Amino acid sequence: MASLLAVLFTITTHAVAGIYKLVDENGHITYTNTPVKGGQKLQTNSSETRIVAKAMTRAPLTIGGFPKVTDSQQKKRDVHRRQILESELASETKHLVEIQQALNEAIKNMRSAEPHHTQLLSDTHISENENIKKLRNQISLHERNIMALRAELGNL
Repeated sequence: MASLLAVLFTITTHAVAGIYKLVDENGHITYTNTPVKGGQKLQTNSSETRIVAKAMTRAPLTIGGFPKVTDSQQKKRDVHRRQILESELASETKHLVEIQQALNEAIKNMRSAEPHHTQLLSDTHISENENIKKLRNQISLHERNIMALRAELGNL
């Protein structure tokens, strides 16, 4: 931040030297009064220099390029985020219950069919086991999602 202020001061006091604009590979813009490789020289008349300097000083000074927001804006964002997370948690919980019911039903159906198919190990029996495996994997996924959502809610 100090370097930005130094650049601003230098720009406004040494307009004759010129202003150079450099855009890096991430799209970050840097203004300087010394020529830099890949930099674009801007016009050096004093009115344009003041416009660039004013525009640079109006931008909020932030850490890491993130925009600065007021406390009230952040509280609104947090409330909205909480609502989204709670909605997602309710949805994941509902899906978990539905998948658990489907698994219980599949296991019940498989057990009731086993005495009738003791002589045959058909593809149907294998696909039923695959179906149960898929349902258990889905349950595991929903349980992990629920834990992650609860952790995020706990961080608010």
